[in-house]
Amino acid sequence: MRYVHVDFEFPPGVRHPMHDFLDGGDDRRSELLTWRRLPDETLATLFRVAAPRERYLDRLRDIAAIERFETSPGEPPFYLKAYERLGGPTETFLDAFVDTEFLSVPPVVFRPAGRLSFGLVGPPEQLRDALAAVPDRITVEVDRIGSYGGGRRLAGVRLTERQREALRAANRVGYYEVPRTGSVEDVAAAIDCSPSTAGAHLRKAEAALVDAFVGRWE
Repeated sequence: MRYVHVDFEFPPGVRHPMHDFLDGGDDRRSELLTWRRLPDETLATLFRVAAPRERYLDRLRDIAAIERFETSPGEPPFYLKAYERLGGPTETFLDAFVDTEFLSVPPVVFRPAGRLSFGLVGPPEQLRDALAAVPDRITVEVDRIGSYGGGRRLAGVRLTERQREALRAANRVGYYEVPRTGSVEDVAAAIDCSPSTAGAHLRKAEAALVDAFVGRWE
């Protein structure tokens, strides 16, 4: 199976109001875990939300398209099931993938500044037409195409290509073995840079991955 991971950036004019709410702080994000488009053109969704609970729900109540919702108890992160009437940019965006064979790999991650990330399993030859149907104002970046091997993926974690190369090299040379059989110098040699640069790539990549994992489950 072929796997594609895509990053989108929605400008304010085509951004969902709840996506705008996430701009209130870098610690805010929401993850769309599953969804269904109902026959009456209502979108049923299940989100995991990391944001101030009452302010988030107050904002949700102000959106006319939200017909009803329910939440899990407790402090953030919390779970939200919502029913929303489709229309506008949200429907246009979803329609880009309707006639394709792609299956989304949850979660779909919403972050501040209108950023959205998700993975797809399906035929890469359909990708160009699907992305061409995305509204023009939405910025699209395909950051990975490869084989899908299953497992949990931390969608929404932004790593540079050099950081990815460093992680792959570190894994290959035994840097993450216990006991460790490879060194930062080995990683540097594998990706053709200085040890200090290789170390910086690894630290930044590891910090992003740990932050995403801890932020999801704490």
